[in-house]
Amino acid sequence: MGSNWKTTTLADISERIGDGLHGTPKYSDDGEYYFVNGNNLESGAIVYKDSTKRVGLEEYNKHKKELGSSTVLVSINGTIGNVALYNGEEVVLGKSACYINLKKGISKEFVKYILSGYLFQEYIQRCSTGSTIKNVSLKMMRDFAFRIPDTEIEQDKAVELLKLLDHKISLNNQTNQTLESMAQALFKSWFVDFDPVFDNLLASVDFNVENLETSLPDELKQKAQRRLAALNSLENAAQCKASLSALAHELQAQLPTKEATQAAVQVSEKAAETPVKANFNANPDILAQHANTHAHFPNEFEHNEQLGWIPKGWSATSVEDEFVVKGGSTPSTKNPDFWEGGEIHWTSPKDLSGNTTKIMLDTSRKITSAGLKKITSGLLPIDTVLMSSRAPVGYLALAKVPVAINQGYIAITDAKTLSSEYTIQWLDSVMDEIKGISGGTTFAEISKKTFKSIQLVIPSKKAVEAYTEVTKMYYERITASVQEINTLTETRDYLLPKLISGELQIPDVATDDETVD
Repeated sequence: MGSNWKTTTLADISERIGDGLHGTPKYSDDGEYYFVNGNNLESGAIVYKDSTKRVGLEEYNKHKKELGSSTVLVSINGTIGNVALYNGEEVVLGKSACYINLKKGISKEFVKYILSGYLFQEYIQRCSTGSTIKNVSLKMMRDFAFRIPDTEIEQDKAVELLKLLDHKISLNNQTNQTLESMAQALFKSWFVDFDPVFDNLLASVDFNVENLETSLPDELKQKAQRRLAALNSLENAAQCKASLSALAHELQAQLPTKEATQAAVQVSEKAAETPVKANFNANPDILAQHANTHAHFPNEFEHNEQLGWIPKGWSATSVEDEFVVKGGSTPSTKNPDFWEGGEIHWTSPKDLSGNTTKIMLDTSRKITSAGLKKITSGLLPIDTVLMSSRAPVGYLALAKVPVAINQGYIAITDAKTLSSEYTIQWLDSVMDEIKGISGGTTFAEISKKTFKSIQLVIPSKKAVEAYTEVTKMYYERITASVQEINTLTETRDYLLPKLISGELQIPDVATDDETVD
């Protein structure tokens, strides 16, 4: 098995191996060409970021390299080992980006998998120099030896099998991002922009902004006008507005009369506080979406000294009064009793670096029960909300396993009113404020004391429950998807070294363009 495979080196299969500019080009804000370094190479592609510099035509012509359809890129300075296929766009490479121009008959996809595999990754870690900033020489790149099939057809067979797994992983990641975006959008609509409150307010004045109370500030009138424009732009605008009007009438009918309230007080103060609830779903004019959401929101605003205009009846409080906030620590890494053979999840913010979801199912390190005793916050329960509190501030995760944390986290384990799903989205919505009040000289950090001082609005219990009911389903789907991604990744990583060594027989893999009889 694998008898048609041969041992080769990167130098043997390449026309040229080189790196980019050793120096700084003349940047141009309106330049047409990106200046690409190793940190732009992510997940098999070139990724342009807000911080990516640009250069003009003169600099491009001065520093360009001969890149083509057979070029593979590898980061060799700083963060080493990131691999990407050249995308054909005209760019200038920096010194931390190594380019490999492959010979004819060599599959660039196969080489990408070779370089992404543990054999190459271990090799460059072993061969790298530098204690603070790692560097891999071009000679070391050229000398890397591995096995490869004799023909490009055989190389492509291995690639197709691995790409099937990668494609499924990619689809799952896209689904997760969509679900996360939906949770964010819903939170912003309900609890930042207060869309349901404005809808109810507009319905109470027959969708005529001029009928709004004169005491209402211009700030809210302008927002009401924008919300009305959004409602009018809907395809089913007439039906939607009719539904909101019907709901407004039902809500008004639900309120007890003055005489009924006085009579109820004589019987029971509790009865006066809990009038009979109308069955909104029984009214055929009320859309289900409004019965299940807008019925839980008021149709008025009131002013709060700390937070400005908030929905009437909602309260304002501080993080300290709403949440139980905890920090963590790191058991001595010099004591093997705290680490060796440990099976208890222990996390540092590094676990969240590059995480595309807000779900934590595993940690890179584990501690023992002896190590856990060194952490005062102990083992935190499932659905604990985690926020990195330094270097950097702002990574977020919802723990789906019991976990112990280090000193780089702020953890929220309990809340008086708010659910974990609400809390993590609230943190995301105020992250700019959190970062703005962070201190620190060497790196940004927010203390628990400062974090506890943050003010927040507490919506009605029903509004929080309505949001949680929807988003809990989102996060359950994301969690299941992440579990599948982990399984697929383990399968791919198990197959990869066997396929690229020739140990495993490569079957014919049907592609999307092929028809199976």
